[in-house]
Amino acid sequence: MDYKTIFIVDPIRSERIQLAKFLSEEVFTIMTFISPNDCFKKPDLIRCDLIVFVPRKEKNEIKHLMNMKKKFRKIPLIFILTEDFPDINLAEITANGFPNVYKAANNEKVREILLGLLAEEGLPSRTEVPHPVPISKEVQEALLEAANE
Repeated sequence: MDYKTIFIVDPIRSERIQLAKFLSEEVFTIMTFISPNDCFKKPDLIRCDLIVFVPRKEKNEIKHLMNMKKKFRKIPLIFILTEDFPDINLAEITANGFPNVYKAANNEKVREILLGLLAEEGLPSRTEVPHPVPISKEVQEALLEAANE
């Protein structure tokens, strides 16, 4: 599995950081932004595989997405429902050139959609870190016996 890049767009810093920590995995690079305009100021530097967008009244509304270039509208987009936007009309957004849109009520649902889109075959196993203190063969055998009982 190749490394994937996720952009989180939320004007509230603490919420962005909390979501980034929740979604972090070894195979995902997560970048956070205040507005959708910030995401693609330097599009040649990093390629985005998924955008998580948190709409907020008067700060980060859905209408701000309509300013995105057409080539970036093909990137899958997950909306997180908030008090400001308890529901989002995905059909209307799709009609405006965003073919891959999803909505999630909470961070767990975002993670579920994200893994379904970016890691269909499942996440690779975590890199195994050797134990910091070498364990003798006798202790390893005793641990195996205890685990098998």
